[in-house]
Amino acid sequence: MLAGKMAFLFLLVCAIISLDPVAADGSCTKEQKENFVLQCTNFIKKNGPFESPPYFDKCCETVRAVNRDMGCIYGLLSCEQKKEYDEDKILILSILCS
Repeated sequence: MLAGKMAFLFLLVCAIISLDPVAADGSCTKEQKENFVLQCTNFIKKNGPFESPPYFDKCCETVRAVNRDMGCIYGLLSCEQKKEYDEDKILILSILCS
């Protein structure tokens, strides 16, 4: 259990460090955010285990459609959505879906 948490933490740190500054320009749209939430809900909920989406899953397709700019997507979430969805799980998708 501890090893799994450490691996997740390591991937999260790698995701944060490797964010592409060109992609992280905050240019995602509300429609892209809504599509991301629709396609990725099962992977980003706060309650429940972390599960990585398959590379060719619709969730990863939406992540790549915004150039992996998960910071922009998270910034567009409503307060209610931020209570429901896990920021760390959202940010790590930039690595897992690249």
